[in-house]
Amino acid sequence: MLSQQELAEEQRIKALHSLGVLDTPQEDRFDRFTRLASAAFGVPIALVSLVDNNRQWFKSGVGFHVCETPRDIAMCSHTVALDELLVVSDTLADERFRDFPYVRGEKGIRFYAGQPLHSLDGQPVGTLCILDLQPRDFGVAERRMLRDLAQMVQDELNRRVVVAARDAAQQALRELNAQLEKRVAERTRELHAKNEALQHEMRQRAAAESALRQKQELLDAVLESVEVAVVACDAQGRLTLFNRAAREFHDLDASGVSAAEWPAHYHLYGEDGVTPLKESEIPLLRALHGERILDTAMTIGIPGRPARHLLASGRPIQGAGGEPLGAVVAMQDITELAASRSRIIESEEWLRTIADNVPALIAYIDTDLRYRFANQRYQEWFGVRSEHMIGKTVPEAMGEAFYEPRRAALARCLSGHGSHLEIEEQRRGRTRVISSTYLPHIREGRVQGIYVLSTDATSAREYERQLHALAHSDHLTGLPNRRSYEERLAQAIARSRRSAMPLALCYLDVDHFKQINDTFGHAVGDAVLREFAKRLSGTVRSTDTVARLAGDEFVIVLEQVGSPLECQRVADKLLEAIRPPFQVDGRTLDVTSSLGFAWCPRPELAALTHAADDALYQSKRAGRDRSSVVVLAGCPA
Repeated sequence: MLSQQELAEEQRIKALHSLGVLDTPQEDRFDRFTRLASAAFGVPIALVSLVDNNRQWFKSGVGFHVCETPRDIAMCSHTVALDELLVVSDTLADERFRDFPYVRGEKGIRFYAGQPLHSLDGQPVGTLCILDLQPRDFGVAERRMLRDLAQMVQDELNRRVVVAARDAAQQALRELNAQLEKRVAERTRELHAKNEALQHEMRQRAAAESALRQKQELLDAVLESVEVAVVACDAQGRLTLFNRAAREFHDLDASGVSAAEWPAHYHLYGEDGVTPLKESEIPLLRALHGERILDTAMTIGIPGRPARHLLASGRPIQGAGGEPLGAVVAMQDITELAASRSRIIESEEWLRTIADNVPALIAYIDTDLRYRFANQRYQEWFGVRSEHMIGKTVPEAMGEAFYEPRRAALARCLSGHGSHLEIEEQRRGRTRVISSTYLPHIREGRVQGIYVLSTDATSAREYERQLHALAHSDHLTGLPNRRSYEERLAQAIARSRRSAMPLALCYLDVDHFKQINDTFGHAVGDAVLREFAKRLSGTVRSTDTVARLAGDEFVIVLEQVGSPLECQRVADKLLEAIRPPFQVDGRTLDVTSSLGFAWCPRPELAALTHAADDALYQSKRAGRDRSSVVVLAGCPA
């Protein structure tokens, strides 16, 4: 029996397999995160790693050219085991890692920070980690930034199982993400170039004045071209840098007002866009006082213009000897992104409201047959809350009895072909005929999941059954009509020829029925026909077919009749059943019938019906109230 730890490891490996990324080469879609992590933290190595039973391997990496390592010498396996951020400021001082091959040596790894990456069900499957060749501290802001970057990597890792509600919303989201990623990448590269130029400028401040001017000119050109607003001040809090984007954001240039006047002068507000920033809350002043700022939300609210929402990140500036030189803050405009996210959330709310209120079951199932979306009709029809279905397989959420008749349709859909299915379900004291359509969700030639739309077809099918019954039944006697008789006779002949069992056909009518109608009226005649039909049905076997052709003409199809003598016995029973007086509308009527039987071991339709008709007329010519049997021993094959 597996231990709890072994069970947890098995669940984690299953989660890793469910991502669909095992044993695939490094993927470009993770490169932007490792590049961003390397640049943001100023480290030479940044990796996206995955850890299975025996190894760790890298989906993307900067500064590290090994594809995989054994798990027992992988720092990331400790991060996965802990399932929380792991920071090792000096690996040589940590007894867990100081003997690792990549730690030993003059150029070994001396610093490690790793944040776990999770599958959608919460299982740790790998890390986003950064490594340095020098020991270093890792502050609160840096830890927060690593977690945020890891969240982005985790979202990308789980992207294949994320489903949008509608194709239009998915396309819009993909385009928005592509645009956002492009802008983030461009701005990150430009900001990185600016930071490098700025730091280099500071380190070389004591150099020749001509070199300083050249670097300043280069820095100014970069800052004037980027779309990120950059503001800097000296150690005394005087503004020294206010680039083109900052001037456009504030609709002002740098001025000599005191720091206490900055909120009013530059229209600085908190994230809500209403509360003015206090002096102690201004990102540039916080950085000047030694604080590292990361993605602090703020608003520029210039009267008469739309509010501009920003994310500010900054840090103090120090000289080569650690002396304070000032601070710098970069502000990224996220107004459009925030508005787009609000529109997406609103659109999702609309779609959910619509889906929950249409009279149909709507669901989305991924390639593992797990529900990713289900509307509230599932609770109404099956008593299963949609939120309890999400993440569960069809058998887990709805039961094996629900899944089994749908198994083939789901498998066909996963192979790329749509299908339709009707199933009668009994749930919550009600029987429903559920008509379901299964459509494959295909992207770039691969099936991503299954759209399911089910409607209640109970009323429609009941109506169809009623129509079928009306079309195949005689309205007066309730017996099968001519159309139904012809279908059943053809089926009986086919069975007789397959099984080599003889078949008999009986034509019969009511003797002198016209006199009954003329003497007593059609109402009495109808009652006689109903009683006549009742006696016929009660005399023959339940497997035989008694039908009314028209008027007083009736027919009986008898299967597995062994001999003509058996036909005669059946005829005698029928005549005896009809001869007792009919009690109709207070009258006693004597009713008789003439019968004609055709018997054949290998029946053929035309010959059989013709022989039965001849036999009936033989009975009539012989005086009625009797039967005749015609044997067709030589029916054609």
